[in-house]
Amino acid sequence: METTFLAGTDAPRVLAVSARDERTAAAAAVRLADRLAGDPSLDPDDVALTLARGRERFAVRHAVTGTTGAELAAALRESALRPRRAAPVPTLVLDLGDGSAPAGTPPLPQVAEASATAEGLGLPQAAGTAAVLYGTAVWLAAHGLRPDTVLGSGPAAAAASALRGELPLADALRAATPVGTPSARTPGGEVLVVRVGTGAAGAGVLFLDPLDPSSYARLFAALWERGFDVDCTLGRGGRRVRLPGYPFRRSGSVTDAPPPGLRPLTPHEQRWLFHDLVRSGSAAEHTLCATAVLPGPVPGAPAAEAALAALLDRHPDLRTVFTRDGGRWFARTSLRPVPVTVLAPDTGVEPEALVRAATAEETFAAADVPLVRCALAPAGDGWAVALAVYAPVAGASSAGELLAEWAGLAGAPLRTATATPA
Repeated sequence: METTFLAGTDAPRVLAVSARDERTAAAAAVRLADRLAGDPSLDPDDVALTLARGRERFAVRHAVTGTTGAELAAALRESALRPRRAAPVPTLVLDLGDGSAPAGTPPLPQVAEASATAEGLGLPQAAGTAAVLYGTAVWLAAHGLRPDTVLGSGPAAAAASALRGELPLADALRAATPVGTPSARTPGGEVLVVRVGTGAAGAGVLFLDPLDPSSYARLFAALWERGFDVDCTLGRGGRRVRLPGYPFRRSGSVTDAPPPGLRPLTPHEQRWLFHDLVRSGSAAEHTLCATAVLPGPVPGAPAAEAALAALLDRHPDLRTVFTRDGGRWFARTSLRPVPVTVLAPDTGVEPEALVRAATAEETFAAADVPLVRCALAPAGDGWAVALAVYAPVAGASSAGELLAEWAGLAGAPLRTATATPA
């Protein structure tokens, strides 16, 4: 369904570029326009996917829509003439409206699934409307539109309640009535509202017509330009192609110095972090992890965390976190305590596999997260422990050496540990 709806040859594409400053962003847009104009054989889907999957995301942005390479090239040149500046990302609100019955049903898989739930429950039309709105919002979330809150009135209030996690979908659909449940409040401060329905976009309001493929493209382009990292491929397929690189500019200005408390990434950190960001989740390839099973009762979280803090004091590089400022990545030293996860036993999973999954399977390539993790779990008459470290900050130490050192600090010296790249 989605293939013919949003991925048809006549459905608009979104091309999104970004840079650290206004001049460089404009230059990037023009260079991409020249590439499109110079090679009519380029598939816009391939270009959109390469931009979405193969480029770092900076704060100053351009996004255009079009169905052909020529249309997109012209739109990029026009966009490059309009000033672009980095601005704080506003609070995002998804407003599902008053739950009026839509003129049709958007052919999206998530909508079909939610509608089938409503039909299986034998619920009235109001629940069907709520299911359509719920499914549309789930599709949006799957492609990067993750609002800070969801609003709605009438039957839409039930869908909003399910999306906010207040009710399971089936219970929310049963509660859907023309009156509906009370709506959540709009948050204060700078807010951008995405309203499901038709209307003219304004400074603080964008609209999505769920039945119009071009409306999805316009919405995602506008969200990208406002700083939201949405999936501008709109779920379309494609392959990587060669595109113009980032137009770096040399400058000796003092404004190139990092903000206080931050430092530039080392070449080693740049290599792995950017690789992992581009490959979306490949950080597990660069994670060092060691596990062991020890006798005795499982240590409490306070004792385990105190040992981890002592380990980080011995190896200060392990306190490194990556952070973003003005669209650029930096490193800083964090003095915040790193929590240790104490897991409940799982009869279906080996304890070593359980603690390993808790530490090593989630990507480290994110902003402001610790680059070391520790987890414990009961293991028969003893307990299992895993320590995972992001390789760029591990230095010369192996994961096994670090785990043995932590165990000594925790008062549970170990003889051997299983250590492998995650």
